[in-house]
This record gives sequence, C-alpha cells and structure tokens, in this order.
Amino acid sequence: MWRLVREGVRFYRSVLLISWAFAIGIFVLISVLLAIFGSVQEHSGLLRVAVQVPLPILIASVIACFIMTGTERGENRVRIQMMLPVPRRQVAVARVLLPTALMLMGLVLAHALFAVMLAVEGSPPLSPRHLNVDFNALQLLFWVQAALAVREVIELRHRASWSGALGAKAALVIAVALVALVQLGPIESMGVRVALTVALDAAVMAFTVALFQRRTNFTK
Repeated sequence: MWRLVREGVRFYRSVLLISWAFAIGIFVLISVLLAIFGSVQEHSGLLRVAVQVPLPILIASVIACFIMTGTERGENRVRIQMMLPVPRRQVAVARVLLPTALMLMGLVLAHALFAVMLAVEGSPPLSPRHLNVDFNALQLLFWVQAALAVREVIELRHRASWSGALGAKAALVIAVALVALVQLGPIESMGVRVALTVALDAAVMAFTVALFQRRTNFTK
C-alpha cells in the first residue's frame, strides 16, 4: 500500500511542483500589479496581501490532485493496480491516501511561507493563525475526497438499482451538508472547526474505501 502511495507521489511530483510555480508566479504578479496600479501601495497593505500566500499554494495542490485523479481514471490505473499482488483493501486505501499526501505536501509549503510572511509582518511565526491554513487545506481536501466518493457511488449505481444506491447517495449528501455547516455555521473555535473537518475527511475516505471493496467492475 505504502509503495503505491510513494510511487504515485513520485509520478505526480512534477505536476505538483509546476502547479506551485504557477500559483506563486500569479500571486507575485498580482501583488506587483496592486502595488503599481492599485490602491494597495503602503507597506502594511502589501504585507496583508502577502500573508495570503498559503491560499494559492493550497489551491494549486488541489488542482494537482484533480489532475492526478483524471490521469488515474484516463489510464485505468485501478485495473493495473488490481493485477498486482496487493490486497484490494490496500489498493482502496492507497487511492485515498495519494491525494491526501499531495495536499499534505502543499500544506507544509503553505505553512512555511506563511511563517515567513508572519515574521516579515512582525507577528510570531508560530501564530495560532496557522490553524486557518489547516482549516482551508482540510476543506479543500474534503472536495477532492468527495470526488473520489462520487466515483464509487456511480460504480455502485451501475451494479445496483437506483434505490440500492440511495443510502450511499444520502450519506454523501449529509457529509457535504455537514462540511458546509462547519464552514458557515456559528462555530467560533478554529480548533474545533479543524477537528470536525478532519473527522469528515476521514469519514469520506473510509466511505470510499468501503465502496471500493464492494466493486465488481474495474474497467473504468
């Protein structure tokens, strides 16, 4: 299982690096344009913009994850992996861990850049504001994992009646509603929000693994 994840990270590492490079380049360009032509010309104003650098890194990581999932499906990697002497459960777990690993790499870079920007701003580099970065990353990871879960629900629908897949569909809708509630609800503690989002991400990953193990068709 871990070898599948390591090989996947190695294969998609260039995609991730290119995504980061574009994200940082566009962010720097926007900051320069704001400094020259916009209203954000004071030093403090530019710092407030620069401190937002984790977000484009995380978005770039999500884009790399979706490129990865599209490539995996286009090349039918699942069928190839099922031909390996690896238990089906390990293949299923590796499928949800690979995008998680890519997002974690993006999260590490986002935290590092955020710490640098906080130091430049004059704030403590290990500020509790890092929890905001974690929360954004976990929210984005949820949608990556939800896309994988939707794929498994579609496969379930192909081999079962509409009503047979109704429970899986309802579970996924509830997960989406809960993550929206965490995002928009009255929860004030960022630590609680992070913990709840971690739980939702883990639940969707377990849901995807469970559905994958029930698959009978691996041609798509």
